[in-house]
Amino acid sequence: MGENELDSIVVTLSEDKMNAFLCLRTPYGIDGADKKYNYEEVLERIKECGVKMGINEQKIHSMIDNKTYDSTEIIASGKASQDGEDGEYKFFFETKHNGKPVVNEDGSVDYYNIKLFELVTKGQKLVEYIPHTNGVFGFDVCGKLLIPKPGRPKSRLRGRGFTLNEDETEYYAAIDGKVEYKNMDLNVLSVLTIDGDVSLNVGNIDFNGDVEIKGNVITGVTINAKGNVTIGGYVEGSVIKAGKDIIFKDGINGKGIAYVEAGGNIKAKFLENLNIRCHGDIEANYILNSAVMCYGKVKVAGKQGVIHGGDVTGILGIEAANLGNDAYVSTIIRAGETKALQSEYASLLMKLKRSKEDVKILSAVLDKLDILKKAGSEKYNQKTYDEVFQSKIIKNSEISKFDENAKILFELMAKSSSAKVVANNLLYPGAKVFVSNSLYEAKEPIKGVMLIKFGDKIAVSSSD
Repeated sequence: MGENELDSIVVTLSEDKMNAFLCLRTPYGIDGADKKYNYEEVLERIKECGVKMGINEQKIHSMIDNKTYDSTEIIASGKASQDGEDGEYKFFFETKHNGKPVVNEDGSVDYYNIKLFELVTKGQKLVEYIPHTNGVFGFDVCGKLLIPKPGRPKSRLRGRGFTLNEDETEYYAAIDGKVEYKNMDLNVLSVLTIDGDVSLNVGNIDFNGDVEIKGNVITGVTINAKGNVTIGGYVEGSVIKAGKDIIFKDGINGKGIAYVEAGGNIKAKFLENLNIRCHGDIEANYILNSAVMCYGKVKVAGKQGVIHGGDVTGILGIEAANLGNDAYVSTIIRAGETKALQSEYASLLMKLKRSKEDVKILSAVLDKLDILKKAGSEKYNQKTYDEVFQSKIIKNSEISKFDENAKILFELMAKSSSAKVVANNLLYPGAKVFVSNSLYEAKEPIKGVMLIKFGDKIAVSSSD
């Protein structure tokens, strides 16, 4: 602290000059009588010390009148600057849905009340932008202006399916549909909602968005959606395909003819008598007599959760209470890098190689056509050139797709090395368990077991 003492009046400033302090020494006259301080004299001393702002005149009068001596008191205070607030968005809908169902007391899972997305109506307010502020200026006791740091504005939200008000601070749904938000992208997408059943009377469904069916799906129907598919009732022998997730709230018995394919996850109360191809994870309360190819994990929840019959593959692992049953029904369980996965990867690499060779041939043809064109030859044909050029574009698109899928499978095979099969209750005889193509068969029921590939063999340990 810097100190400036004039006679018996001591004025002190804090290091940041945000406070000034006054100490009045006990005064004595020449004859020993008390001396009283004069307000104007004290104020003049304070200002001589550089204090100009935030002076508390009432406090100074109080110190003089009440003879507050030999005590240091705050008699001036600055005002701190306040930095501005960054711009922010206020959302009027849930921006995140984890898609996780409720687990019941018995360990089974309630898929009926699961929520994957939020529906909005045309004109509904979705988002409000709260602009940034510049902050509030401050000052110290010496009169220096303290400049705040202004807040930062946020860029406008990207996306489609919404409208803005005149000052572009409020976002409204332009259509009825499903609202999504991620990383500054706001989209309202079409959702096809069917309140009742889907049967042959309704016909097949092919929709570029999400499909929500509140009733049942009857045998013979095909449903194809680019987004999610949610079915509230039961499903029979139908074909269900989704680019994203599929939820069967009341399960599916496919009668041996149903086919289900999901680009994302599949969640169901039960899966019975059907063929499944899933690029994400599968969760269900039981799986019976089904052919399942899952590129993620297969998890059967609940104390009675069972997989028996059929051929079930979970590349990244399989977990259930029971594998097989007490009738020793033949059940095939596969985890890890399977022969089918290796074959699929090899096939992709072969397609990739062929497409690259085709592009080289097409490029050579285009080069020759360019030469003919520059030479003004009558042999040059613009229609032929356009057709070859278009074919090259298509082949390059195939190469990108094959290359991306090959990378996904390569990474999947690397992850699958740690895949395991878990039977938390019982592994029954009749269940053939393959872990990365190594086989294990129980000769008698085994309680609480975990199987994992270790070297060339399968290691067996407790699941606890």
